[in-house]
Amino acid sequence: MKKVLQILFIVFGLTSCEAQEVTGIWMSYQNYVIDTNTAYISGNEGVLIDFDNQTIGTINSDSIVQIKIDFKKSKLLMTTDTLTVPFKVYPKDSIEIDFGQNMMHIFRPLDLNHKLNTNKKRIKEFLIKNDFDKINGGIEIEFSDKIFFRDDMFEKKNKRKALVNKTWNDEGYWLIKEIEENFFLIFTLDQTTDQNIYQILSLDDCKMELLQLQKPDFGNAKISELKTCL
Repeated sequence: MKKVLQILFIVFGLTSCEAQEVTGIWMSYQNYVIDTNTAYISGNEGVLIDFDNQTIGTINSDSIVQIKIDFKKSKLLMTTDTLTVPFKVYPKDSIEIDFGQNMMHIFRPLDLNHKLNTNKKRIKEFLIKNDFDKINGGIEIEFSDKIFFRDDMFEKKNKRKALVNKTWNDEGYWLIKEIEENFFLIFTLDQTTDQNIYQILSLDDCKMELLQLQKPDFGNAKISELKTCL
């Protein structure tokens, strides 16, 4: 949530918002570096803007902050801060926002037509209690029920679970996010790589079907399903 709070003291200038009829929940992923010859800060994917309920948050937390969107004046108001950031809406359902740090955030509308008759508890049990095939043809991981050690170390309020990377002898984290009865699996393969973000399309006793949204340049887990049965 800290990264979102950095955004909350900004007034966004929106262009063409009214004409484009921006609605629904949009998430930033597959962001790109603006100037490859200049230092940049990555790892800011997963910012959520709800244009219907006028809130902002992140996929890593259930905390949201109310905002005010004035489509007539093309403004998204956070506080009394005077800084303005261009907000470009493109015909192919994408929005670009430059928050600074040499990284362009790309927002896309989430497809929330994959409601599942389940809950976080069942999904977590499926991941924790089962063993899965190696990902990317050779990386063995375990969805642990233990707390991610860095969240304990820094006494974070929203503690994530540990993802044990047995092949790299390292530890990342994993969590489940629910948005309007749709569920998302987020995890990293070690302590420092960007997040892999998947939307869970279906779940039964044998298989979890996944759609990958965020694909990091390094540490990318390329999978479309997690199976427990032959």
